[in-house]
Amino acid sequence: MKVRMERAELLGGLSRVQGVVERRNTVPILSNVLLAADGEGVHLFATDLEIGLRGTYQGEVLSPGAVTVPARKLFEIVRELPDGPIEITEEEQRITITSGRSRFRVGGLPADDFPPAPEPEGEVVLPVGREVLSAMIRKTFFAVGDIDTRYVLNGVLVTAQADEAGQAMVRMVATNGHRLAVAERTVEVPAALNLSAIVPRKALVEMKKLLDEDAGEVSLAFTPKRVVFRKERLTLVSQLVEGTFPAWEKVVPAESQNTITLSTQEATAAFRRVSLLCQEKTWAVRFSLSAGQLSLTASNPEQGEAEEQVAVAYTGDELSTGFNARYFIDVLQNVDGESVRVELKDAMSPCLIRDLGDPGYLSLVMPMRL
Repeated sequence: MKVRMERAELLGGLSRVQGVVERRNTVPILSNVLLAADGEGVHLFATDLEIGLRGTYQGEVLSPGAVTVPARKLFEIVRELPDGPIEITEEEQRITITSGRSRFRVGGLPADDFPPAPEPEGEVVLPVGREVLSAMIRKTFFAVGDIDTRYVLNGVLVTAQADEAGQAMVRMVATNGHRLAVAERTVEVPAALNLSAIVPRKALVEMKKLLDEDAGEVSLAFTPKRVVFRKERLTLVSQLVEGTFPAWEKVVPAESQNTITLSTQEATAAFRRVSLLCQEKTWAVRFSLSAGQLSLTASNPEQGEAEEQVAVAYTGDELSTGFNARYFIDVLQNVDGESVRVELKDAMSPCLIRDLGDPGYLSLVMPMRL
């Protein structure tokens, strides 16, 4: 194999696969990236057996072939090279990288030993546009469980069901048991659609990176066991999380007796300031409501106390409860509207936060005992 590529093109492809490559794996070849060249161009494919990313890039194929190379090391080498053409030659599972006066030789492993890219069959396409998909991931991802023992919480539930008019309500739901985020959008669908799947955390991270790169059409599809994300010359395929997602609707209060409206910017700043003196293990903030006022207080036995007063329109009974400050900040940072409505039934009930600039979005934070 022998190819010639521009540094920027190769570096872009290698940077995309870094999040997919499994660095701590008992199977050494999974730390490699498959580099293949044929009549269509230069292909890069990386996988950890659960998620795989394949991209086709522009390059001059002087001789076709394939080899696997340590993904991190190749990325580091190309990153340090100057702009301009890079020539890669493979011979007996070793590649030579040449750029200007620089030359590197790196050992590889046989391409035949690399796991093949899965070929999804029976795809159900979910017709969501680039901006809609990016916003829905952003508004829910922060609430996903992080290596939770309840494995289904380590992903986002995606559901879609079409009505007779050809419209579908697409919903993404994420929770870690202490907080919840729900984003809904209505899209046009060409055919009957009834979908429910849990997309793993890692796949969402890589999708969001690709969505944030630059403009371009994207598509999202599902098979019974996989999710398939496509963007121009890139294809990401991931296994779905198996299991039953919790009945999240049951924790959303049907009605709330205490409601206040807050400026998103003002509330974010207030929580940030108070959280400076939270205990780092709990991030607990006391949330107290009285006539015309919201009081936020935090204390740390080793550092001191913080208090913030926020003027609000509130005429209900006095109420005091506790919340995780970081959970509140995460919600407020992903709100699009200038104001949020905070709803509380009582001191021990979940706090419901609605984005007044997006009726299809809500978040819920469970209270803490202080």
